[in-house]
Amino acid sequence: VYEQFNKLPKDHKIKMCGFNDDFPNWSLIDKDLPFKIKGYNSRMDNWREVEGSYSRDVAYDYSTAITYAMVTKDEKTKERLFDKLYQWAKSKRLTETKQCYTNKGDQFISDDCEGEWSDPDGQDLAPIKDSTVAVEIVLGLNYSYNMFFADYKVDDPRHDTIKDWFGFFYKRVMPARKFYWGNSIGWYMPNIFIKHQLKKKYTKSIKKLLKGANKWTLNDGSFKDRTTRGNRALWYHHNGLGEAFMVMEMAYAANVNLPKNFEKKLLLAVDLFHKAYLDHSYITKWARKGHNSQFDENNPDDQKFNTNLDSIDFDAWWFHVMQYRYPDHPTSKLLKKELTNKARSLKADGIVGFGIGCIYNAIANN
Repeated sequence: VYEQFNKLPKDHKIKMCGFNDDFPNWSLIDKDLPFKIKGYNSRMDNWREVEGSYSRDVAYDYSTAITYAMVTKDEKTKERLFDKLYQWAKSKRLTETKQCYTNKGDQFISDDCEGEWSDPDGQDLAPIKDSTVAVEIVLGLNYSYNMFFADYKVDDPRHDTIKDWFGFFYKRVMPARKFYWGNSIGWYMPNIFIKHQLKKKYTKSIKKLLKGANKWTLNDGSFKDRTTRGNRALWYHHNGLGEAFMVMEMAYAANVNLPKNFEKKLLLAVDLFHKAYLDHSYITKWARKGHNSQFDENNPDDQKFNTNLDSIDFDAWWFHVMQYRYPDHPTSKLLKKELTNKARSLKADGIVGFGIGCIYNAIANN
């Protein structure tokens, strides 16, 4: 896919990725990542009071700038971004965040990080959320580094400092054991990436990932423990789609066959999103189960979901993969109608670390 993208004209890529009049937001990037994140509750709706919560904004704008440099071939911006990554690594940003996960020994979550959602409304403090967000941000930077900087000034000693910083967080990645949706596909995505980085075999992990994804994508098009999340069901169903499409693309990249009926169920999940996006009442029969969420019987069709699709970047790259893989599908046509070149999903991604939606959108609309 990336090879196809690189063959496209520069002007086309700039237009399709929305960079005609959009430039890096250095004022936020230069605010720098904090040394730690602390204070999320289980529902993560208290982000305004969380120490270091702005790190997600910094990471988003860094991701946008990376995508800008990729599309425009701006070497000055690329060098500035590389040095910014070095400065964060040198000063050990985010390393003071509480460590909740480990991949050593038999206990992978520390005792004082257990117990999230002990409050049914999710207002209990959950240090495991702080830990997860910090790891996701650094891994996103690692993904973008691997994509754009691995062969950049290869003899520059700054690479070693950056790699050491990434390596520090590898120890904070939970092993991928039982499959579940969320946390970068049950921690499968970072574990497979780390194996790839360390030149270890990972085909068996891809097959195990596919088996779990197939089991957790249900025959009615819902995602287990995602589509049932109360007044956030549509959001978490969208999140499930983002991860399910990631699973599919990882399988294609590794030349591993998809399980029988997985693609069929995935398209049913797309159809479910389509219908619920247009009419929130469509998802109510699943949302009513209220898994780790709130559900109001007096307002059963209420969904906390921003229907301005341009505003969504987290796991939203599937908007563009869908159009690339299934251009004639009704949902692809809906997405093409609803999204503009201002879409945040073109420029950045909260998990992957760069605007992978840009790549697929440019090819899909060539």
